Amino acid sequence: MTQGRRWSIRRRLTRRTLGLVIGGWIGTILIAGLFIRYEMNEILDEELQTVAEAAELFLDDVEGPTIPRTIGLTSASGERVMRVLRPGETGNETPWPDLTVDGLTTAGDWRVLRRTTLHGVIEVGHALSWRREEVMEASSSLLILVLPLVAALAVGLGRLLRRVLAPLERLARTIAARAPQDLSPVPDSDLPQEAQSLVTAMNGYIARIESLRQAERRFIANAAHELRTPIAALRMRLELSGDPDARAAVRQLDALTHRIERLLQLSRAEAGLGLGEGPADLIEVLRLTIDEVSRAGSHPIRLDDADIESLMLTADPDALAILLRNLLENAVMHGTGPVLVRLEVPARISIVNPTLGTSFAEQPFQKGAGSSGTGLGLSIVAELATGMGLRIDRRITEGQARVTVDFSACLPQAQAPTAGNGAAPPMV
Repeated sequence: MTQGRRWSIRRRLTRRTLGLVIGGWIGTILIAGLFIRYEMNEILDEELQTVAEAAELFLDDVEGPTIPRTIGLTSASGERVMRVLRPGETGNETPWPDLTVDGLTTAGDWRVLRRTTLHGVIEVGHALSWRREEVMEASSSLLILVLPLVAALAVGLGRLLRRVLAPLERLARTIAARAPQDLSPVPDSDLPQEAQSLVTAMNGYIARIESLRQAERRFIANAAHELRTPIAALRMRLELSGDPDARAAVRQLDALTHRIERLLQLSRAEAGLGLGEGPADLIEVLRLTIDEVSRAGSHPIRLDDADIESLMLTADPDALAILLRNLLENAVMHGTGPVLVRLEVPARISIVNPTLGTSFAEQPFQKGAGSSGTGLGLSIVAELATGMGLRIDRRITEGQARVTVDFSACLPQAQAPTAGNGAAPPMV
């Protein structure tokens, strides 16, 4: 399934809030523009009235006949023009057609006021394009004043949302930092009411998981007890029996016991059991495990401990022993020669052995050709490494299998390996 594009509550809420605010402001500006246009047309019409009245007073004070003239037509703008005519005279050059009726009128692209007096005819006009430009300038100035407010709103809204969503981000960091085996309830303090239901549902889910884990733990404990006891009793009876077939069945019973132990180990690893914080001495556990595997193995195991006597880890010693035992048994069983275990500072071991294989069988119950194992060893190692936070590198090159385990995640704070007295590295 293709994962959908991730989205952010903060960004989406910011965009939609700003969109709503900006849309509201644009609507407000449009409505305001209509009112501004209406009011400015009234003001400009009053200006025409004022200019016409002033011209009439001037004509009344002038002696002699009226001199026809046109004022403003040849100016730089040519957007505000006044024409004075003798009574009954027409034909002077103007940007609007001849008018015969007094009053305000729209002639072509002009708004004109015609006024007839005793001494002549006065026509005063404004270009409609000039009027529209004045209205647009007034409206745009209002828009310019709004832009800083929108910018301030965007910054303030971003900070506000960051502060409001900070508890959710802290909750996410808290959950991400929890250890895999930590199934305690998620704290719900300092959370908004809208997030309480999410935390409540999450805690319910965690409680159900913990219940299932407890049931699995009980099953594993009961299985280990119920299976080992009768198998041990059966093995003892077969060994005491004089029947050759019964004695031959002991080997099959041992193989069954080994398989059961591996299944129990895998179940415990998958359930996160036995993954405590230790402490455990890696050197001591490694020596004991090598000694145990060497007695039952067909190839010798050599240990190069780099002259380190002790290396304490915050890991459960049983889980550590199970992990090392499975790695060593895998090397002995599938290798064709001696196994070398090398300890590297600060906390890493490498297990090297010759092999005829070309790859590792990492899937459960996957075995190589001719293998007599259960096919669970590396699966158990992978589960334990995940639970303990270890890094494992496996590779086969030029007939040499190398498994490297990095235990750095299990080192205590300020932990340093304890070196010996300079003697040669022991070989086990």
